Amino acid sequence: MARKRKKAAETQQQQQRPISLDTLKHFWALMAHYFPELRINICLFNYKAEGDKSPLVKHDVREDVPVAQAYEAVLEFLDDYHKGEDILWKPSPSLTETSMLWVDDFRFDNELGLKPLFYIQTSPDKYQAYFKLTEAVPVEKAAELQKILIRLTGDKAASGYTQPRRMAGLANGKYEDDPLVIMLKGEEGDGVLSPDKIIALDQSTLARARGGVAETKDGVAEDMAQETQGQGQEPKAKRVGGMYIKPVVPANYKPVLIKDRSAFIKRRPDGTIDDSATDMGWATSIARLTYEAGWDDAAIVFTIYEILGNKSPELQRRKRTPKHARQYLYITAWKALRRVKEEPETDPRIAF
Repeated sequence: MARKRKKAAETQQQQQRPISLDTLKHFWALMAHYFPELRINICLFNYKAEGDKSPLVKHDVREDVPVAQAYEAVLEFLDDYHKGEDILWKPSPSLTETSMLWVDDFRFDNELGLKPLFYIQTSPDKYQAYFKLTEAVPVEKAAELQKILIRLTGDKAASGYTQPRRMAGLANGKYEDDPLVIMLKGEEGDGVLSPDKIIALDQSTLARARGGVAETKDGVAEDMAQETQGQGQEPKAKRVGGMYIKPVVPANYKPVLIKDRSAFIKRRPDGTIDDSATDMGWATSIARLTYEAGWDDAAIVFTIYEILGNKSPELQRRKRTPKHARQYLYITAWKALRRVKEEPETDPRIAF
């Protein structure tokens, strides 16, 4: 009997999702230390739910929790977590002032060299970064400053201040292998910015892009050198986001200009990027442009296959095995072409 109980306990332990309560506790302790004014709402997301609506979302299962009590509040939902629900949080609507800014898909190679106060790794090569303002500001002002910071260092499409976000110590159910969200501390002095500093950085960046002069709030002019081909000549034209593609099969077709994948970002109800829907939107656009340019079906499909294989993020991780990834790319390419051919305004040269 004792052996059976031991085996049952081991089986139950094996079925539990990855979790680090020490990391989770440290995350919320750090949040309380830097942002004591914060109050949060807790949400549940089921990314592996079956049916038309995925993920299934239970918004605000706990509301208006003081940040100092957040860890204990999260523990109340561990049974749901081990059944497959992801626990996310967002700032409470009751929050009036805050010093917290948050950046999704933070780029450590940003041209301004900005570093976060601390950050969490939500999956390989993807990070969510936290910054602190030198003074608390109204939430509406914080939302504006956060949009600027995101524009300079992160994912421009994820700028909502009350957007649900992850916490360190729990698994990321968006992926099949449930990677554990880990936490990393920034260097001393990094990640603390004044509102004026953020505005000045934004003005400088915009001026640099235009080849002009930026004026800071303190009245200090910053000269931005223009990119020119020679003295007195016009500045070089900035390249529009996109690229010319050629068929990857032997065929003498003209190159086609396509937009970057970032122009087709699709999002789930929780604000996270739906990579598969984004791939399909981009693939359909490529199929339409190449079809109208007179490319044959094989050239279109295999070129989309190659482009998605190189540009779709974390493809091997999302699809678990190389075989699954190859099937996904092939099916996506053919579906995209089929969509284009079935559109009434398109002249279907070859019926499926």
